[in-house]
Amino acid sequence: MNALIPAPIPAENIFSSKFRVHPVMSDAMEPTLKSNRDYVLLTPISSYAGEGVYAIYDGFGVPDLFRVEPKFGKGLRLFRDNKLYQHEYVLTLEKFEEVVVGFMIAEIKVKDERFLREVTV
Repeated sequence: MNALIPAPIPAENIFSSKFRVHPVMSDAMEPTLKSNRDYVLLTPISSYAGEGVYAIYDGFGVPDLFRVEPKFGKGLRLFRDNKLYQHEYVLTLEKFEEVVVGFMIAEIKVKDERFLREVTV
């Protein structure tokens, strides 16, 4: 295999018990992720793993999604993609580690939900 082109990841890896499919429940990450339509694939995590989208537990139920990036010298900046949610949070690394529950490794963009709605478990 060419060193410049990484080998494809086997589809079976997505079905690992280490990952969780999490529904996007609010409009806070729109337009990136659509509420009540899209899903994210999360890996459970308890510490900062670099810039990205994290599931943060706020103590009120379902974890919420935040984009997280370092705020040099001040901790970690948590914010949403939706411009209607202009409030951002700055947490110390220690506080972040108390509330983080997952890291988004993939977006699942639903194009036609008809078949998903028909599934019964």
